[in-house]
Amino acid sequence: MAKFQKILVPLDGSTNANRGLDRAIEIARESGAEITGFYVFHLPISAGIKYTKKMKDEAQDKAVKAIGPAMQRAKKAGASFKYKTGGGHTGSEIVRFAEKGKYDMIVIGARGMGGAKEAFLGSTSNYVMHKTKVPVLVVK
Repeated sequence: MAKFQKILVPLDGSTNANRGLDRAIEIARESGAEITGFYVFHLPISAGIKYTKKMKDEAQDKAVKAIGPAMQRAKKAGASFKYKTGGGHTGSEIVRFAEKGKYDMIVIGARGMGGAKEAFLGSTSNYVMHKTKVPVLVVK
Protein backbone atom coordinates (compact mmCIF):
# COMPACT_ATOMS: atom_id res chain seq x y z
CA MET A 1 0.00 0.00 0.00
CA ALA A 2 1.14 3.52 -0.77
CA LYS A 3 2.41 5.66 2.08
CA PHE A 4 -0.05 8.39 2.94
CA GLN A 5 0.60 11.19 5.41
CA LYS A 6 -2.42 13.47 4.98
CA ILE A 7 -5.94 12.29 4.18
CA LEU A 8 -8.84 14.70 3.70
CA VAL A 9 -12.34 13.45 4.54
CA PRO A 10 -15.29 15.72 3.76
CA LEU A 11 -17.91 15.44 6.51
CA ASP A 12 -21.58 16.34 6.58
CA GLY A 13 -22.87 13.98 9.28
CA SER A 14 -24.44 11.57 6.77
CA THR A 15 -24.14 7.80 6.71
CA ASN A 16 -22.29 8.15 3.42
CA ALA A 17 -19.71 10.49 4.89
CA ASN A 18 -19.25 8.08 7.80
CA ARG A 19 -18.53 5.24 5.36
CA GLY A 20 -15.84 7.43 3.80
CA LEU A 21 -14.44 8.20 7.25
CA ASP A 22 -14.35 4.51 8.17
CA ARG A 23 -12.33 3.70 5.05
CA ALA A 24 -10.00 6.64 5.71
CA ILE A 25 -9.46 5.34 9.26
CA GLU A 26 -8.45 1.94 7.87
CA ILE A 27 -5.98 3.56 5.47
CA ALA A 28 -4.63 5.92 8.15
CA ARG A 29 -4.05 3.11 10.62
CA GLU A 30 -2.12 1.11 7.99
CA SER A 31 -0.01 4.02 6.82
CA GLY A 32 0.24 6.24 9.91
CA ALA A 33 -1.52 9.09 8.12
CA GLU A 34 -3.34 11.96 9.79
CA ILE A 35 -7.00 12.45 8.87
CA THR A 36 -8.46 15.91 8.50
CA GLY A 37 -12.24 16.02 8.69
CA PHE A 38 -13.50 18.93 6.60
CA TYR A 39 -16.94 20.48 7.03
CA VAL A 40 -18.21 23.08 4.55
CA PHE A 41 -20.72 25.69 5.73
CA HIS A 42 -23.29 26.45 3.06
CA LEU A 43 -23.21 30.19 2.49
CA PRO A 44 -25.94 32.16 0.74
CA ILE A 45 -25.48 32.01 -3.02
CA SER A 46 -26.82 35.47 -3.75
CA ALA A 47 -24.95 38.53 -2.55
CA GLY A 48 -28.31 40.04 -1.65
CA ILE A 49 -29.02 37.48 1.07
CA LYS A 50 -27.76 38.50 4.49
CA TYR A 51 -26.20 35.74 6.60
CA THR A 52 -28.16 36.13 9.85
CA LYS A 53 -27.19 35.08 13.36
CA LYS A 54 -29.85 32.36 13.23
CA MET A 55 -28.32 31.01 10.00
CA LYS A 56 -24.86 31.07 11.58
CA ASP A 57 -26.09 29.27 14.70
CA GLU A 58 -27.86 26.60 12.65
CA ALA A 59 -24.77 26.09 10.50
CA GLN A 60 -22.59 25.80 13.60
CA ASP A 61 -24.94 23.20 15.09
CA LYS A 62 -24.76 21.13 11.89
CA ALA A 63 -20.96 21.33 11.90
CA VAL A 64 -20.74 20.15 15.51
CA LYS A 65 -23.11 17.26 14.75
CA ALA A 66 -20.91 16.21 11.82
CA ILE A 67 -17.46 16.74 13.35
CA GLY A 68 -17.98 15.58 16.95
CA PRO A 69 -19.03 12.00 16.19
CA ALA A 70 -16.37 11.73 13.47
CA MET A 71 -13.70 12.79 15.93
CA GLN A 72 -14.89 10.22 18.48
CA ARG A 73 -15.04 7.51 15.82
CA ALA A 74 -11.45 8.16 14.73
CA LYS A 75 -10.20 8.43 18.32
CA LYS A 76 -11.87 5.13 19.26
CA ALA A 77 -10.19 3.45 16.27
CA GLY A 78 -6.79 4.88 17.22
CA ALA A 79 -6.44 7.16 14.18
CA SER A 80 -4.96 10.66 14.25
CA PHE A 81 -7.74 13.18 13.53
CA LYS A 82 -8.11 16.93 13.29
CA TYR A 83 -10.78 19.07 11.71
CA LYS A 84 -11.16 22.20 9.64
CA THR A 85 -14.12 24.11 8.26
CA GLY A 86 -14.72 26.17 5.15
CA GLY A 87 -17.61 28.05 3.61
CA GLY A 88 -19.12 28.20 0.16
CA HIS A 89 -19.91 25.71 -2.59
CA THR A 90 -19.17 22.30 -1.08
CA GLY A 91 -17.39 20.71 -4.04
CA SER A 92 -15.21 23.66 -4.92
CA GLU A 93 -14.28 24.25 -1.27
CA ILE A 94 -13.17 20.62 -0.91
CA VAL A 95 -11.07 20.86 -4.08
CA ARG A 96 -9.51 24.19 -3.05
CA PHE A 97 -8.76 23.03 0.49
CA ALA A 98 -7.27 19.69 -0.62
CA GLU A 99 -4.95 21.27 -3.14
CA LYS A 100 -3.91 24.16 -0.89
CA GLY A 101 -3.23 21.74 2.00
CA LYS A 102 -1.24 19.35 -0.21
CA TYR A 103 -3.26 16.31 0.84
CA ASP A 104 -2.16 12.90 -0.43
CA MET A 105 -5.72 11.68 -0.84
CA ILE A 106 -9.37 12.66 -0.52
CA VAL A 107 -11.68 9.94 0.80
CA ILE A 108 -15.28 10.90 0.16
CA GLY A 109 -18.54 9.09 0.77
CA ALA A 110 -20.94 9.08 -2.19
CA ARG A 111 -24.62 9.71 -1.79
CA GLY A 112 -25.72 8.31 -5.12
CA MET A 113 -28.59 10.78 -5.51
CA GLY A 114 -29.26 13.41 -8.14
CA GLY A 115 -29.56 13.45 -11.92
CA ALA A 116 -28.58 10.70 -14.33
CA LYS A 117 -24.93 11.76 -14.37
CA GLU A 118 -24.66 11.61 -10.58
CA ALA A 119 -26.82 8.50 -10.16
CA PHE A 120 -23.87 6.35 -9.17
CA LEU A 121 -21.63 8.78 -7.33
CA GLY A 122 -23.45 11.83 -6.00
CA SER A 123 -23.03 15.39 -7.17
CA THR A 124 -20.35 16.47 -4.68
CA SER A 125 -18.18 13.38 -5.07
CA ASN A 126 -18.59 13.60 -8.85
CA TYR A 127 -17.55 17.26 -8.82
CA VAL A 128 -14.53 16.63 -6.58
CA MET A 129 -13.39 13.63 -8.59
CA HIS A 130 -13.43 15.60 -11.84
CA LYS A 131 -12.03 18.92 -10.59
CA THR A 132 -9.14 18.02 -8.29
CA LYS A 133 -5.61 16.88 -9.02
CA VAL A 134 -5.49 15.07 -5.67
CA PRO A 135 -6.23 11.31 -5.82
CA VAL A 136 -9.82 10.59 -4.76
CA LEU A 137 -11.27 7.44 -3.25
CA VAL A 138 -15.06 7.42 -3.56
CA VAL A 139 -16.71 5.13 -1.02
CA LYS A 140 -20.23 3.86 -1.73
